[in-house]
Amino acid sequence: MNKKKHIIYRALIGYPLSSNYRNSLEATFNVSPDYLSVADLRRMSIVGLLRTLWRYPGETLLIPLEDVNSVALLPVLETLSAASGARYIVIVYPDMRRERISRLTAIVHFGRMLRASISSRHSANFCRRELKELLNITRAEHFLQTTNKDILYLKTNLWFGVKAGGSVGHIAGVVNGFLDMGYSVQFAAAEEPVMLKDAVHFHRVEPPHVFGLPSELNYYRFQQQFVSQIINSRKISKPAFIYQRLSIANYAGVNLSRHFGVPLVLEYNGSEAWVAKNWGNPLRYHDLAVMAEDAALRHAHLVVTISEVLRDELVERDVAPERIVVYPNCVDPEVFTPERFSRDEIMSLRTSYNIEEHAKVVTFVGTFGQWHGAEILAKAIRYMAESEEKWLNSNRVHFLLVGDGLKMPDVKKELGEFATSGFVTLTGLVEQSKAPLHLAASDILVSPHVANEDGSRFFGSPTKLFEYMAMGKGIVASELEQIGDILSPGLRINETIENNPVVDKDMVAVLTTPGNVDELVSGIRFLVEQPYMSGILGENARRKVINHYTWRHHVDAIISGLHSNLVNH
Repeated sequence: MNKKKHIIYRALIGYPLSSNYRNSLEATFNVSPDYLSVADLRRMSIVGLLRTLWRYPGETLLIPLEDVNSVALLPVLETLSAASGARYIVIVYPDMRRERISRLTAIVHFGRMLRASISSRHSANFCRRELKELLNITRAEHFLQTTNKDILYLKTNLWFGVKAGGSVGHIAGVVNGFLDMGYSVQFAAAEEPVMLKDAVHFHRVEPPHVFGLPSELNYYRFQQQFVSQIINSRKISKPAFIYQRLSIANYAGVNLSRHFGVPLVLEYNGSEAWVAKNWGNPLRYHDLAVMAEDAALRHAHLVVTISEVLRDELVERDVAPERIVVYPNCVDPEVFTPERFSRDEIMSLRTSYNIEEHAKVVTFVGTFGQWHGAEILAKAIRYMAESEEKWLNSNRVHFLLVGDGLKMPDVKKELGEFATSGFVTLTGLVEQSKAPLHLAASDILVSPHVANEDGSRFFGSPTKLFEYMAMGKGIVASELEQIGDILSPGLRINETIENNPVVDKDMVAVLTTPGNVDELVSGIRFLVEQPYMSGILGENARRKVINHYTWRHHVDAIISGLHSNLVNH
């Protein structure tokens, strides 16, 4: 009976579901449906999309909505579901309430999507005109009022349900860091903040109630709505400065900086237009998105970035060096600490994944992005499962891959039948707040990042790297740009590692050549077989991160940059 249900249920999703929501969904329906995401469909031609939907087997098609903001995607999801071959279409709300809809209902809602599409195009045209004006005028001269300790933080991303990943940790780290430094933070965003302290004043910005097509034009409608709602809010007071985490096609910080007459601090983690082109789905309106980035960079009074590679890129984009502050991503060492969890809590988590008590758990945590190298780890696991099964069994090695994302299909393909073997657990998307416990339940942590395929320099500063270090575990990582710098000095995989190398008081990790499966296997084997050395490396890593890479260090660098550049002496 269960086999039949597994075959007939399918689910159409806008974003990856968290493991908690997915588990609730599957428990409610007593099925494990196959999931088809909008991101998968976007990569297809119209003909291919329609053919996929119509041939997509299943008597019932579920449309799960994990949070209230996801309702904006409903007309799009309903329209796509109407083109499917499913007999029944069922919307599943955040509280597991169910609503069956007809194809006629979906077609009616298509009209709402059409109106939203027209509105989004008008917004894009308006933004294009406004951006041309902003790129032709000089930056307003605003200075920091040191007596005002109020910050307006803008999180302008138009994506929902993201509860895990480096961006979540970075936002929480910076905001909480400002609070710890005595500032008051007004936080404006479309969704409730994650892992922020209670002292933060949250201001909800209403997103578009219905999304239109093409999807990227919704960003420009949100840009206008974001600015309008902040300006018209009676609850937001004039801040000392505005801090915006740059997001795709959004320059709200520029508008609001000029409106309030205060400086703009812009956080730049790389070009979102470049990321879309090289790591995701290229933007149809790429040049317009680049214009938004250029305007934000031109009018920002201070630009904060996370690596020297990005600093060089900013200089090439005509940002004056004196307006740039560089500091890597960091960690909260009180949240990520090996002493935080009891043995019972750790054993309970292991039990939930059917991991035996004395297993040596080798863990990767990430959003399975283009740069994370999760597929390299999958190749290493498959090689060890096929060629070193006896060694895996005798050492009780278990691989724990935490997260979900773009590269997950590649990971599952590489693992093949071993994806569901006793050696491997794929957890799915886990909320950021639960990441520390997963790391505490691990013995060895892996960061197999890979170089950019287009040959450009790797510009990232992986938040997970610093979280790994703070947990005091043995780390195997790619020696790639900043990753290699932070984890130096380290043990390098070569012929000497087999000859009882000495771990001195400064070494913090085992370093491998990016993309090299053999070296990754050797690094994992070494730490599994040398738990004492793994412990020394872990202790060194935690000491280094506390001394140099806490969010207090990061925020202090930003405040120093503000006072050096924006105080009117």
